[in-house]
Amino acid sequence: MIRTHIAEACEARDLALLDAVVFVIRTQGPLTRANHLEAWRGVLGDPEVIDPRRELLADRLARRTAAPLEGDAFFASLRVRLPDVPNRLLAYGLALRAATAHGGHPGPAQLPLAQLCRELGLTQAQARDMRLGIMDGMSPVALAAEPAHPRHARVLEAVLLAAGMEAHLTEAETLALEASREDASFLQELTGQLLRRIAFGSQVASPLEALCQRLTDIALAPATLAQRWGTLRLAYCFSHAVGHDLGQQLMLDLLQELLHLGTVEAARATARESART
Repeated sequence: MIRTHIAEACEARDLALLDAVVFVIRTQGPLTRANHLEAWRGVLGDPEVIDPRRELLADRLARRTAAPLEGDAFFASLRVRLPDVPNRLLAYGLALRAATAHGGHPGPAQLPLAQLCRELGLTQAQARDMRLGIMDGMSPVALAAEPAHPRHARVLEAVLLAAGMEAHLTEAETLALEASREDASFLQELTGQLLRRIAFGSQVASPLEALCQRLTDIALAPATLAQRWGTLRLAYCFSHAVGHDLGQQLMLDLLQELLHLGTVEAARATARESART
């Protein structure tokens, strides 16, 4: 369930990124399926952006049979699929990168780039920093990436939520559950209270839903390859600090998959981190 939910969220985001790129580069001439894919492969050439799913999504977008959204409906759709500033900034950066891939100047794409910036609610300062960064050879992903603090906080929360769902009950809690067995509604309420207490006191209504949301946030946040490796290593450190078990390992395996990190390389990197704890 968690994997499916996150995959759907990532696909919606990735298609929105593709839509933003296509909206801008179509001003540079008719978009056949071939040059459409060529334009996106130019973006994929950045090692920070390589993701095999996006190649498939680009092909899917090029083969769309329904008429594409236009005008207000198009931008409303983009805003829904890109609800956070980092991904909106990434969409703008990828579109700008694609528009300036040949010659370094957006040319006819300048107006749609400005419109995309306005409709996504980006500031002139954000657009300027993205433009200057790309001119300096930086990746749009690196320029759109969040600071380390929110990313690290989400990783810690995910580890604690996973640990909370595997925690053992005290004797008093076990007796309370036993006594409430005949009352389904009370049992459900009590179980929820225990899980909230174990994971985060009373702050989280559903640890499983909260874990799904934190992993989704981590998967969707723009991050460079180095930042993704750092996220996984940090997750392993946190996990071993709270008591690594099967539930934690399953969560870490899923996190590794969501971050698109290779199995062998991840095993080596995280083994080194585990040896330090």
